[in-house]
Amino acid sequence: MLAFLDADGTYPPEHFPRLCKAAIEQNADVVVGSRRSGAKSEMPAVRRLGNLIWSTIVSLLASRTCADPASGMRVFRRSAIRKLYPLPDGLNFTPVMSTRALHEHLNLVEIPIPYSERLGRSKLSVVRDGTRFLKTILWTALEYSPAKLFGLVGVGFAGIAAAIGMGLVIARSQGVTTLDPLATFTLFAALVLAVCGVSIYSLGVTFNFLVSLFHGHPMSRGLFGDSKLEQFFEARFGWMGLAGIVVGAGLGATPLLVGGAGWDMARSWLWFLGGAAFTIVGFQLLTCWILARTLEKLAVRQTDLEKDLASKPLKVAKETHDHVVVGASA
Repeated sequence: MLAFLDADGTYPPEHFPRLCKAAIEQNADVVVGSRRSGAKSEMPAVRRLGNLIWSTIVSLLASRTCADPASGMRVFRRSAIRKLYPLPDGLNFTPVMSTRALHEHLNLVEIPIPYSERLGRSKLSVVRDGTRFLKTILWTALEYSPAKLFGLVGVGFAGIAAAIGMGLVIARSQGVTTLDPLATFTLFAALVLAVCGVSIYSLGVTFNFLVSLFHGHPMSRGLFGDSKLEQFFEARFGWMGLAGIVVGAGLGATPLLVGGAGWDMARSWLWFLGGAAFTIVGFQLLTCWILARTLEKLAVRQTDLEKDLASKPLKVAKETHDHVVVGASA
């Protein structure tokens, strides 16, 4: 067992036996003395807010709860070092350790401890160190599940674009044919957000396969982990992309086809905008599907090879022997 704590009088060293006991009884890889699990705490309000933010981000990205990822009092097994390292030098090494432990599926246990007001002046800068904490948490999470982070951003962008699009359709159905400057900018924002949202989400999906290649095993996929519904849609990105291209081409061509029948081309802006959005998003989904399928094959290639060799060793050996004999006789 290895243990450490901050030497500023804030953490109670007499609680180390409780942490060690939890590690033994619960077979924990990492035991954290949690300042946010109900024990008495004299933590300043600003740092309470910061720890709440880090806890929310780390838990959301890892799909596992961690109440105090930045706690400076810990016990961990020596066998876990290879999965926890490398760690940065600085105050941000504790949230990185927590983030890595959760994504490595180590057994992390939190034990409530009291927290006292520190002795002397704190070296912690709320803005500088807070920004460093956020950056290292996000970069560490990207090493394991980029689809989660990119998915959150992508779905958020696409959701806003969809809401704006529905508003435009409703306005157009009520006879609105001209837009003021603010509405024109909203229209521009909807198109940009729709394209960027799908692009960011698809980047996360393909990025996940690259991470799988590095780690040598499939990683948790998508915004909701291994959600069957999400995997269902991802497997059909190709058909969805083709459908988007067809719909987009149809929307863009409609004003041109009916223009000769007296259609006011000034009223065609929504058709052209919708056609452009569907076409671009369709191409994004189609290219994402092609890239994801290629990377998926590469990610499982080594695993499939080992399974084949394990299940058919005699057949493989015989075929190899026969090949050598034939080659020799030739």
